[in-house]
Amino acid sequence: MENPFDIAKINETIVDMIDDHILVCNLEGQIVYSNRAMRAYLGYSDIELKQKSFLDVVADIHTNKAKSIINSVSEETSKWEELLLSGKHQVLKIHFKTFIKDNFIYIYGNEKYLEYKRIRRKLDVEIANAIKIHKRSLPESLPDTGRISFDHLYIPADELGGDLFDAFKIDNGLLNDYFEQYISFIADVSGHGLDSAMLAIFVKDTIRSFFNLKHIPGQLVSPKEIINFFTEQYIKEGYPDEYLVCLFIVVLDLKTNELTYSNAGFHMCPLLVRDRENIIELKNAGLPISAAIDADLLIYQDYSLKLSPSMTLFIMSDGLPEQRSNNEYYEPRLKELISKIYHLRPVQIIGKIHEDFVDFLSHEKIYDDITLVVAKLSETWN
Repeated sequence: MENPFDIAKINETIVDMIDDHILVCNLEGQIVYSNRAMRAYLGYSDIELKQKSFLDVVADIHTNKAKSIINSVSEETSKWEELLLSGKHQVLKIHFKTFIKDNFIYIYGNEKYLEYKRIRRKLDVEIANAIKIHKRSLPESLPDTGRISFDHLYIPADELGGDLFDAFKIDNGLLNDYFEQYISFIADVSGHGLDSAMLAIFVKDTIRSFFNLKHIPGQLVSPKEIINFFTEQYIKEGYPDEYLVCLFIVVLDLKTNELTYSNAGFHMCPLLVRDRENIIELKNAGLPISAAIDADLLIYQDYSLKLSPSMTLFIMSDGLPEQRSNNEYYEPRLKELISKIYHLRPVQIIGKIHEDFVDFLSHEKIYDDITLVVAKLSETWN
């Protein structure tokens, strides 16, 4: 049965739909084909171009350059070249590449190439600046005293991460001698690009501003109230519905001997390890923070536990336990490892987990930002 499809006609139709400008010449340089974009750019009809050679549509100033390009064309696609073309009504600039196949010379390019390069350079600069800003938003160090110490592991999936973390001692001004409260949080913003990184920075700035605007020195700090404050500011900013922010905040009060936490959206729960037989998941997660969720549903609560000597707290974003390799999640292996190393110092714990995680990956791509904060009380903290 004869093939009812004219493949050549279909291919020609497809080529006419693209934005690239295409000329095809024989080995003598005679034009045998031009697509619609090229004809519109030069201002010539198909018939007019087929009566010309390639050199006929090259501006006089670039004739020798064009000859050199044509004489050196090969089956390997050339690098980008710039030529001035002589259109029907004006001289035009174009960037193009060439190659030869089946005794035909293919010339294709786009006058928007320079604009593309300009936008790409601008975007590269913006991304580089955003990376610097995001890195500066991460803490240079975490508290490490004789009573409590912190350490962290942070591996962004891309150059720009969507996770953020921090831990610091709460400033109570003149009442500092009577209080010793530490706050730590992890935020996981949907995605891990430029917009996610900027939103993550907004999370940190908003939490910090809570202590400037709302916290009264000497007042007990409620993680729930911080999340509520952040939610109010987030809604006011009018972020798009498709964004989600998961936020876990914990306050460790070494005077009242209490750990208080609130969880907005993390379904992989932090772990509190008192000893090998006493590993507690800090559950009770509320919904993630999003403008797409009815504000009446964004309700969060505080949950408290008593502190105990040598206890170790593991706060992590979903990226660590949910990383997969060889069709297995890292979570079971992580929990088993934690049960063996919880008694070490945070810096040692982080080192062990990082080493084990790299071994688990086995060259697998990291799918999500990896963030882990470990806090540990000393044996004699109280």
